[in-house]
Order: sequence, then structure tokens, then C-alpha cells
Amino acid sequence: MKRGAGSCFGTFGELVQGEVNNHPFLFTFPVPLKSRAIFVPASDTKEISCTPHKEKMTAAARLTLEKIGIGTGGCLYSYSQIPIGKGMASSSADITAAIRAVAASFGTIFAPSDIAAIAAAIEPTDGVMYEGINAFNQQTGERLQSFPEAPDLFLIGYDSGGTVNTDDCYSSKRVYTPNEKAELQQLYNGISTALLSGKIDDIMLAATKSAGINERFLPKPFFSLFKEIASRFEAGIIIGHSGTVIGFLLSGNDHLLIKKVQEIKGIVQQMTGWNPFIMTSFPIGDAND
Repeated sequence: MKRGAGSCFGTFGELVQGEVNNHPFLFTFPVPLKSRAIFVPASDTKEISCTPHKEKMTAAARLTLEKIGIGTGGCLYSYSQIPIGKGMASSSADITAAIRAVAASFGTIFAPSDIAAIAAAIEPTDGVMYEGINAFNQQTGERLQSFPEAPDLFLIGYDSGGTVNTDDCYSSKRVYTPNEKAELQQLYNGISTALLSGKIDDIMLAATKSAGINERFLPKPFFSLFKEIASRFEAGIIIGHSGTVIGFLLSGNDHLLIKKVQEIKGIVQQMTGWNPFIMTSFPIGDAND
């Protein structure tokens, strides 16, 4: 029994999100913003506290201790770089970091599937416990498909303002039209094939189409402008389907990447007043580094 540490990356929205055959899915897009947790076990109590207070992290610690079979309590200390209410998987990352910290206190390493099961028992969860891009059922915590060889991408990420209560989003099921369901099936198949084959243009197209479908449920300011810019610069649009973030995806191997990034930033700043709060390459490293 010792002090344990855990961490987890957040995401920038989702590449694609929707449902297929009435089952929800999302494709993760991790970014190098982390949630970190330290767990200090205490043998003289069964109570678990969290500083700052986060109920979901406390619940994650309790469920982790139950799974390990330990009856002790302790204190969780958390710190996160991930903005809350933006669609960046902040609470999923918090939960995953807490589980990893508690497990580390007792010399245990949980498999991502075990972490996902605990997280899904607390709330609908993003697939942040898995490395890289994954197709994931946020309700059950099941990984549907992994894409370890996904191609190099570059993100220019913006926050459109405000916050979204993710709990409210998940409590009201989205009802897709038959046409939308058919398109989501095509997007699921299309982006899966593109991620496996490295076809960046198809990845960016699928992300843009998914963002377009989401406009009926949670519209983003200046979405039409972003579509025009994306078309002009051969980019894609990525959004938080239950959040406020919106950004551009570009090929990380584009020899004009630096020039395109500077021009896109200039146009967006001139037309909206926005500046990107994150610019990063994918793939990223290990959250525990």
C-alpha cells in the first residue's frame, strides 16, 4: 500500500459520432491535455475524499477498491488541464486517472477494458482509456474497433464559447432520421476503412459530414464559415458532438501545412475574433509518460 499516480489524455471532440443499428458509437481523437490523479491510501478509514471535490472520481476510486478487494479508504488529489463542459472527455479522463492511481497504490495495473467497465458504470464514457483512435460504445464501454496505424493528422482547435452539460446531452436520446441513420452507417464504415488504410482525405470528409449531421442537435457558431475554410484548404472539420469545441483537421504530411495553418488562423481570427487554444499533431505519446 503506497501512494499511487495515474493520468489520462482528453480528446478534442470526436471524429465521428452517432448510432448504427440503434447502438451508439464514437471515434475518439486524443489530444495531449491530461487529467492527473494521486491516491493516498489510509488504512484507518473506509472513507474516500477527493481534492478538489469530484463525485465521479470518488465513485471511480470506490469501485476500483471494490474490484481489487480492498476495504481501505484514502484521499484523491486531482489536477486537470482539460477544460470542462467543452466536449473534451474531461470527466472520462478524470475517472480513468483515478482508477489508474488507486490501482497503482496496490501494485495493480488494470486493462483498458476493466477501466472502461468501471467508467461506464458511473456514466456514459469516452474511450480515453485506450491508446490512439478507437471506435467505442459510450453507453456500454465496449471498444468496437482499434486503429493503431492511423495516419498523421494536425489539429487547429477552437472553443466556440459557453459550456454544455454532458449529462443533459446523454439523458435525452438523439433521434436520427432514416436518412441520417443511413449516412451514419456509411460514415462508420467509411472512416473505419480510411483509418485502416491511411486515407486522410476520407477521414477528414467523414469527420466533416458527422459534424454537419450534429448541427441539427447542437449547432456551432460560424459552422458555415468553417466549412468554407475547410473546403478551400483541403481540411476537415472536427467538433465536440456534445460540447463547444470545433476545429480543423489537416494532413500532418502536407508540405504546405505550415502555410495553411497560418492562413487558416488569420482568416478565422479576422472573421470571428477567435484564436486557437490548441494546435497539435496526432499521434500523441503515452498518457503515463
